[in-house]
Amino acid sequence: MQRMNSALKTILWYSKRPRLYPELMRDVRAKYARRACAPDTQAEATCWCNEGALTTTEAIAEITGMTTFEPVRDRFRDIFDRAEEIVQRCPVKMGGASNLDLLFWICEHLRATNVIETGVAYGWSSLVILLSLRNRDDAILVSTDMPYLKRNNDAHVGCVVPEQLRSKWQILACADREALPKALKMLPSIDMCHYDSDKSYEGRTWAYALLWEALRPGGIFISDDIGDNLAFHDFCSKLNQYPVIVCTPASTGTKHAGMLVKTSDES
Repeated sequence: MQRMNSALKTILWYSKRPRLYPELMRDVRAKYARRACAPDTQAEATCWCNEGALTTTEAIAEITGMTTFEPVRDRFRDIFDRAEEIVQRCPVKMGGASNLDLLFWICEHLRATNVIETGVAYGWSSLVILLSLRNRDDAILVSTDMPYLKRNNDAHVGCVVPEQLRSKWQILACADREALPKALKMLPSIDMCHYDSDKSYEGRTWAYALLWEALRPGGIFISDDIGDNLAFHDFCSKLNQYPVIVCTPASTGTKHAGMLVKTSDES
């Protein structure tokens, strides 16, 4: 009975969001596929991440040459104080922040103008990217975000981003499979991407290839939570590249992000 009620709530949730019907069909198919196969590779992926993980300071130095940097929360204290207040008042609890110092200083290093991110939630990563883009002419961040299933968080997505930063921001509010091709039509060449959406092996593998192809030479590819499975490991192996892996303390334990610098036009 509990499973039936959950399924009914899922169908009702999707019924109010026709743009997400394709994702509903994929979700149903994926559940049956996972029951048949999909081994758990989290332990192996986490072990691989730990072998070469750097701190945030070490990773920023590795990419940018900067040995010291100002934490982004200190640099924009008033904006972050207000953002924290918004999160506290938000009626829907969403995911935690990514490695914000890493995102901001990599974006600054690149002098990025064209950026794509997948996954928004409160909008912490969007906020720091937009803080970097705000003084660059024609700069734009395109974000893709699917609302949390059955959580009704649609109206609160990106809530920490202040109005004065939103002129350089476009959100495509649907699943990656529909949103990402649209984002790449808007920005066929990108300086940086930040992946933080569909955490499945299949979802990552599909999106990684598209984002990497669009990344300009010298651009930087960043993916969150790469210890969840071997998708990032296998992607790096396919490219024959070793990534910069960043270890970040989190409330739920240690998180890992991975970075790759595109050295040529080869995809």
